[in-house]
Amino acid sequence: MEDFFRTEQHTALLEAARSVREVVESTAEQAERDGTLTQEALGALTEAGLFRSFLPRELGGGEAEPLALIEVVEEVASQDGSTGWCLGMQGIISGIAAALLPEEGAREVFADPTRAICAGGFPPMGRARPIEGGYRVSGHFRFGSGCRHATWMVLTCVEVEGDQPRLDAGVPRMRSFCVPRQRVTILDNWQSAGLEGTASCDYTIDDEFVPDTHSFAMGSDAPRRGSPLFELPVLSVAAVPHAGLALGLGRQALLEIAEQARGVARLGSTSPLAERQVFQRDFARATTRLRGARGLVFSSYQRLWRAYIEGRESSLEDRADAGAATTQAYEVATEVATFAFRAAGARALFREGRLQRCFRDIQAGSQHIVPGDESWERFGQVYLGVGRPVMV
Repeated sequence: MEDFFRTEQHTALLEAARSVREVVESTAEQAERDGTLTQEALGALTEAGLFRSFLPRELGGGEAEPLALIEVVEEVASQDGSTGWCLGMQGIISGIAAALLPEEGAREVFADPTRAICAGGFPPMGRARPIEGGYRVSGHFRFGSGCRHATWMVLTCVEVEGDQPRLDAGVPRMRSFCVPRQRVTILDNWQSAGLEGTASCDYTIDDEFVPDTHSFAMGSDAPRRGSPLFELPVLSVAAVPHAGLALGLGRQALLEIAEQARGVARLGSTSPLAERQVFQRDFARATTRLRGARGLVFSSYQRLWRAYIEGRESSLEDRADAGAATTQAYEVATEVATFAFRAAGARALFREGRLQRCFRDIQAGSQHIVPGDESWERFGQVYLGVGRPVMV
């Protein structure tokens, strides 16, 4: 199933992603030391149009289909996990903002679609007090992946009147805001066990005015432009880059251990690892399981996307299938990277090794809510017919 679903745009975008490999790989260690992507890597991604591919055509974006976005993130994540994470997470956050912002705000935020990059997210960690023309926004937010190179920050808040949340049908009303990065304070607290180059720092804002034109309510506001992808619930949208990240890291872990296995015999063994039957068996299993997970990701997202192509609304079951395929990809990639890490022995312990970075990065990515254990509960409700979870 390698080629039948690729459009001409998809193929060109994948080639663009492959073109940045040399720069991304050569700067990955520096990004880990700095805690943020290098300017060289960021320049390569933007010049290749990879961030722009997530944006609506109306704003000068590429508006790539989900299958292309998954494969592009997979490719870049195989080059470096932190770079793949920033591309995928910032790309999808930018795409959501571009789809939902009012016209005036969208034209300002994405005035330069090649270099306009959002960071932030949608957990409601702040408070927004409505005033004439906009809101006064305050809050302490977490996990601002890519915040040090972003041009805009996305802050999601609960709307309040006085000290009480504003309610819609008994549920607190939430609103997201786009503010220039210079207006938030970034905290230097991203010292992590994986994805170290992502600058996923905390950030704060204190009683800043944000106009209505730079805000939107995801979940209640309909998309104003762009791909029907952004009509899905936020976790279903977010699952697209997550699937690519998991598959890319799993693929690279297998490539790394395969290269090492052909060369050096481990202490106590008389033959190279690649000639040992136990390793051959386990490597074949890991390869096959990852291929199976990848096939499930692409077939489920293709089915989900076909509904939109044919003018149908996606079914809850189709959305559950795509989300479950993403969670499965994470679990398989984590197992694959763990197998590769253990098989490499003591050589895998050193930070300059790419295998160790794959192992740490997939572990870190797995802590996200998208592939969390709770996701299986949501999908199980759908498959059992005992609920209609709103986040699927």
